[in-house]
Amino acid sequence: MRSASFALSWLVAAGNACIPAADATNLYNPVVSSTTVLDGASIELDGTLNDSNGNAQPWVAELYAGGGECARFFITTTAFDAKLTVITPSGFIYRDDDSGGSQRPLVKINGTPVSGWYTVQVSHYLGRPQNANFALKYGRYNFNNPNCDNQTIPLNAPNEGDQVVKP
Repeated sequence: MRSASFALSWLVAAGNACIPAADATNLYNPVVSSTTVLDGASIELDGTLNDSNGNAQPWVAELYAGGGECARFFITTTAFDAKLTVITPSGFIYRDDDSGGSQRPLVKINGTPVSGWYTVQVSHYLGRPQNANFALKYGRYNFNNPNCDNQTIPLNAPNEGDQVVKP
């Protein structure tokens, strides 16, 4: 578990100020839904950024997605301007700030590259310390589901030799 968080720290450090590694929790939504209702069949995870010592630390979790699925991650409520970063097991990085409207990030991955644990990070959009709650909806859907229309574009291209699932 620590290695995934440590890798996240190095990946984030490559594009931003270096952050300390954070321990993450594996969370699993067993439902792969075919519903066309936005965020239908998703589960809601309530989280807290608690930076009482003035050092910014993200909320981090490992969320499962199967290869070739539509995976949707949406911050539905927040008391701060949030940023959402999702890193696939094969190293693709997806990041969003306001696509969900009203300072709510939304990451949609249609055709997840591989089965495995996706590192999901929630932080302030500028990396500032926060003491605030948020709600994250996490859903798994069939490929080309409307929940992943206009999918988020990854920040990086796959490395040579990466395996990408194409349904």
